Amino acid sequence: MNRGRYAASVTGAALFLILFLFSEDFSSGAAIGLYNCAQVIIPSLFPFMVAASVLGEGELPPIIRRLVEPITRSLFGQPAESIVVILVGLFGGYPSGARAAASLYSGGKLTEEQAKSLMLFCVNAGTGFCVNAVGISLMHSADAGKIIFLSLCISAVIIGFFTKPKKDGALPQSTEKPKPFSEIFVGGVASGASGILTVCAFTTLFSGLLSVVSGMGISNVIPLACLLEVTSGCVSAAGKVPLPIIAGVCAFGGICVHMQIFSLAGKVKPVYLKFLFFRLLHAVVSGAVCSLLLRLFPIEMQTFLPVSDGARLYSFSLPAAISLLFFSSLLIFDLDKQRKIC
Repeated sequence: MNRGRYAASVTGAALFLILFLFSEDFSSGAAIGLYNCAQVIIPSLFPFMVAASVLGEGELPPIIRRLVEPITRSLFGQPAESIVVILVGLFGGYPSGARAAASLYSGGKLTEEQAKSLMLFCVNAGTGFCVNAVGISLMHSADAGKIIFLSLCISAVIIGFFTKPKKDGALPQSTEKPKPFSEIFVGGVASGASGILTVCAFTTLFSGLLSVVSGMGISNVIPLACLLEVTSGCVSAAGKVPLPIIAGVCAFGGICVHMQIFSLAGKVKPVYLKFLFFRLLHAVVSGAVCSLLLRLFPIEMQTFLPVSDGARLYSFSLPAAISLLFFSSLLIFDLDKQRKIC
């Protein structure tokens, strides 16, 4: 019995039924998702996706290797090459770390265990999302966005210290011939474009599904939006929950982000339950660090915040919510079993 094929049939039929019965709601939600892609995701994430692909093809100069190796080895148990994944993952936005890890692995610079270990903590919201989208646009406070971003970075480093690979292992054999810079750069842009298209596709799909579920419900349930899609979760939670909880939402990322990461990780995606555990741990630690930072650096924010015109709050019914979570989980576990590089 091929459970993956049965899950695909059920999910496809469910999506078809949703689109047939709630086409107007889905279209309006998808439009919001595309708006978020144009305003937030593409400007803040695409350059880092290109950088991740280009850096994955490059070589660290010997002097930089000597400076970086003691730091990456002592903190994360990783070779100097991992600094590319760490920096891009912390500053570039959720899926960029996965893209960089996959590029370095395919280029023979990281072992599979090293790449999988990096993917457990190199998953951050990025400066653009935290400061511009969440801080300035939603909370009308750049300082709030900076506190959130700093909380995520500190907690990611803490988690990275405890996810060191047990052994280095043998590096994979790269069959690719050396490429000229022009070919590397052009390929990096094309790879970044492919990656950002995947990210926007998932974001648009989930925004449409959340809009459909919104039309079925009678009460607002913020946690479900936070669990499924991080942008909608932050929109629905802004002004209603304390800042440390917003930091936790950004750290977790949502199932939509998890799917983006697994679709870009190729052969180096970790076991999903393990990945999910560290996403939840990242959320908890980020909330705790955010609380501590607010004690050290208190900031002023409005108690009630107006939501931007492009945003939409979601309300849910429990049966629809459970169904959507179920089908999302099936898709992630199916991605987890695939071993081909996307």
